[in-house]
Amino acid sequence: MSSEKRDPAQTANEIPYLPRNRWKALVRREGDIIIKDYSASPPGARFYGRICIAWEASALERLRGLPGIPLVLERPGPYTLKMTAVPGQPISKMKKGDLSEAYFSRLVALFEQMHTRGVAHGDAHHRNILVHNELPYLVDFSTAYVRGRLPVLDHTIFKWFVLLDLERLYKVEKKFFGRGTPPKMFFLYRIAKRLS
Repeated sequence: MSSEKRDPAQTANEIPYLPRNRWKALVRREGDIIIKDYSASPPGARFYGRICIAWEASALERLRGLPGIPLVLERPGPYTLKMTAVPGQPISKMKKGDLSEAYFSRLVALFEQMHTRGVAHGDAHHRNILVHNELPYLVDFSTAYVRGRLPVLDHTIFKWFVLLDLERLYKVEKKFFGRGTPPKMFFLYRIAKRLS
């Protein structure tokens, strides 16, 4: 076992989240900046990544200034997005009793403010919800839905994405506080859950 101390510059440039599969971006941290990059991905994943980068940038721009949400800094290319790093630990690393009622109330309020601005996260699993100093933070808006994206189906799709967010909030409440009422999910979601 080595007792060497790590170079802070090396730690700041570590890749905190290696892609879980070929369809995920390479995410690295440089100081206070997070860089999400699909440019080295295989062709199909790169095409998918270009869409995800555009969707994430549009969601974050719509939410600009909302506390708990990263800020877009730059899109150096079609496959890359630079944004501010947010503090916190994913709640996936926490257990019952680690979160306070005040935190959960702030998390619910953050989702409400997001929905009021016309953005629904849609993928707010426990790795994408963070906590720092009793404050909630949300990351990874690559599949978020922004109102107006598909005008003909906009109302229905936004409603579905909001329901996905409410389902995730219910799961947080259930896991950490042992209570909650699940939202009535749309038909396709119920079918998919039965098949999985």
